[in-house]
Amino acid sequence: MGEKKYKGSVRIGTDQDGKPIKKYVTALSQRELENAKAAIREHYVYGEPLPVDMLFFEYAENWYRLKKEPFVSTSVRASYKSCFMKHILPEFGLQNLKAISAGQIQEFLNSFTNTSKSQITLVMGILKAVFSSAYADGLIDRDPTVALIRPKAQKQQERRPLTKAETKRILKTIRTHPEGLLLGVLYYLGLRRGEALGLKWGDFDWKEDQVHIQRDIDFSYSTAREGTLKTEAADRFVPVPLKLRKMLLQKEGEPEEYVFHDPHGNPLSQATFKRMWCRLMADARCATVRDYDPHAEKNWDILKQVKPTLTPHFLRHNYVTLLYEAGVDPLIAMKIVGHTDYKTTANIYTHVRDEMLKKATVNMGEVFGSREKG
Repeated sequence: MGEKKYKGSVRIGTDQDGKPIKKYVTALSQRELENAKAAIREHYVYGEPLPVDMLFFEYAENWYRLKKEPFVSTSVRASYKSCFMKHILPEFGLQNLKAISAGQIQEFLNSFTNTSKSQITLVMGILKAVFSSAYADGLIDRDPTVALIRPKAQKQQERRPLTKAETKRILKTIRTHPEGLLLGVLYYLGLRRGEALGLKWGDFDWKEDQVHIQRDIDFSYSTAREGTLKTEAADRFVPVPLKLRKMLLQKEGEPEEYVFHDPHGNPLSQATFKRMWCRLMADARCATVRDYDPHAEKNWDILKQVKPTLTPHFLRHNYVTLLYEAGVDPLIAMKIVGHTDYKTTANIYTHVRDEMLKKATVNMGEVFGSREKG
């Protein structure tokens, strides 16, 4: 005799004549039968049937809207959208999810070899999240991203303080260039780029010689606009040195006016800031000349003519270095620069200390010689 089979049915609707539509199921035990019937109810009665096939862009769009967009900041959303439009959708968008193989994904990832670590992390993170979710939803039989190998990233540019020669040239540009105030704010306050561009005259307290950092300029949109600070710790008060105070007071405006703004009083755009930075770095001789065609379209654009060798973050790193050299406690330095994690500040302090030790010249003969005499 064959094994006993249990039979059952689940009503999932009615036809045009009002007759019930049923799904029949068989199982080898009563428990298996009830589980099977529950699965049918879940699939046909309480939820929409899952499509057999789905294109990558359709699923990725739903995944982003439901599982990513509501939980990330505006700037992160912009990064995700840019990555989808520039890289992921052109490669996988019109393919069926089931047709995308692990080999194809790995080959795509390999094309990012020697790009930035952050770029690779973003692309790989999106792909793994999308396919993992699709597997959990039952749209694919296996997750093709499980065994992906991360491509080698471009070596990150070392963050370092300014050299003595760079410092001398930077300070001269601060004093003499028409746009030197921006460089002065970054040098003397150690702010992030967006924090510096978000400064308003009302943020300064001249009685206490300090400035309240309370906003950031966000370039995630088509136009620059105010955004939230990077972290809660970024909301802070920073001492204003006397040299910078004198420069600021010469140009002080209304409390609600941005210190740095366009002709209409709006925050500087990203392109405007980049050109300003190029002019400042060229003046300070902290830029290299690009190989460009002088007869090309827009050959007058300084962005095509020079490439800065320093970024605004170099000045922030330099600021932390100066705090170390001045003997400022790392816990206090952490508050001044707006680091969330003490380790971030401590690591810079440790790096600076180690570099100073490497550069220190000690005559070891003199160290031991005095004891060995006589």
